[in-house]
Amino acid sequence: MTALVVVEDVDRDRSLLDSAREFAVGAETALAVVALATPEEYDEAASTLEAIGDAEHTSYDEGAVLEAVSGATADLAAEILGDTVEYEVSPLVEDERDQANAILGAAERTGCDHVFVPGYKRSPTGKAMFGDRTQQVLLNFDGYVTVSMD
Repeated sequence: MTALVVVEDVDRDRSLLDSAREFAVGAETALAVVALATPEEYDEAASTLEAIGDAEHTSYDEGAVLEAVSGATADLAAEILGDTVEYEVSPLVEDERDQANAILGAAERTGCDHVFVPGYKRSPTGKAMFGDRTQQVLLNFDGYVTVSMD
């Protein structure tokens, strides 16, 4: 089996990834590390690469943009996980309203039985507008969920 780790903010989610590493080592399992991003973050990375491409007289495809979106997460995973566990980093670009379903879909595709997800405090208005991603994962994932409130 595999465990899924959602990384949204590389500074804040450092301890979550470390907890997932400890779990994976103890359970002798691999990790699927998801770099969670919004469409706005994707567009920002695409614009940056387009500007670089214009200066270098080259172009970058969607794969390069996705790599740019997940680059900081990949660097963090290499730093924290190193050679201790097998892992794969993949980007997940979704609007905030659809992130919980996207996380659940990624967990299903990778055959995960444990999800590590960052939690955060949200105002009642924010919950009403966007839902609570962590709560949706907790309620709808058929397995174990570890939430970090760092």
